[in-house]
Amino acid sequence: MNHGQFYKADQLVEAVHKNAGGMFAGFRAAHAFGRIYKGAFTPTAQAKSLSRASHFQGPLVPVTARLSGVSGDPNQKPENVIAMATKFYLSDGTITDLIGITLPAFFAGTPEEFFGFEEARAADPATGKPDRARLLAYLTNHPNAARVVQTLQSQLAPVSLAQTSFRALHTYRFSNRADESHWARYHWEPEAGVAGQPVEELAKKPHDYLFNEFEGRLKQAAVAFRLDLQLGQEGDPVHDPSAVWPDDRERITVGRLELTRPITLEELGDPVMMHDPTRVTDGIEVSPDDQIIALRRGAYLLSVAQRTGGWQKRSPVMVQQGCPFHLAGSSNSLPAETVATQPQSTDKVLSKTQIPYQKLVP
Repeated sequence: MNHGQFYKADQLVEAVHKNAGGMFAGFRAAHAFGRIYKGAFTPTAQAKSLSRASHFQGPLVPVTARLSGVSGDPNQKPENVIAMATKFYLSDGTITDLIGITLPAFFAGTPEEFFGFEEARAADPATGKPDRARLLAYLTNHPNAARVVQTLQSQLAPVSLAQTSFRALHTYRFSNRADESHWARYHWEPEAGVAGQPVEELAKKPHDYLFNEFEGRLKQAAVAFRLDLQLGQEGDPVHDPSAVWPDDRERITVGRLELTRPITLEELGDPVMMHDPTRVTDGIEVSPDDQIIALRRGAYLLSVAQRTGGWQKRSPVMVQQGCPFHLAGSSNSLPAETVATQPQSTDKVLSKTQIPYQKLVP
């Protein structure tokens, strides 16, 4: 049963903060450290046969892509799981999002499985380490979670963000103008080819290494990714992101993403920049029975309220950056000592101007 997008959303956000070691004011609960890049998406001729979605019709569509680690601690280096969240800026003024990650699948198919996994891997208060027997007992009864954990133990870290493939985990229904529909899963594949390295090798590099290396490439040429749709067959689960589809499922290339340069939230005029896997457009639908994708939207909305101050505008980072609605002494401000202990956001969140849509076009 799908309980809706706010079912236990507060518990999910709390669990994510706990895993990160606390709440870091002004930062996302997850994927705290990241940078945003400007680019364009060009659909293939075959894309419109699968979906009537605006960005599948052509010509090119301006995009931004936020590449990030997964931790909610902005001081933690990226490891062997990273993400790419892409926004497509459509000609009618709306936006659609696509969130990709390097997980082989999600480790839970329902909110109850998510919290069960979190409880199983929680640190024992007496030792400060996970109870191995408890975790193994949980994984024995949850083979999908066990498969993800086993894969991650040997999964390599990226050599470059430009040589990393990403998948969206969830299944979407794509419908064309004739109302012919297919269930499919997204895959981003790098044109430079996939390459990895041991996690221990990446750990020797500086905190910003992956992003600086990526930007070094951008100074030479655009970095490109191919967008594939993996088509489901009868019996393939479309509601469970923890279920892996067979590798032999047909893939169709529906577009090409080119990233050209870094871009800041200040340039974009979007201080929140929330990426939402349920923000689709006509011609693309989420699975109505996917409980995790529903929960993600509720959790993201709650997380945005926490890091921005919500309607009350009580954000310590905004105080530090001089926002008039957050000035010390106002009813919406927080104590200065709260601000002083927080790291600065790498997304440069304040903006004084909203740039025109045309400025996004390469």
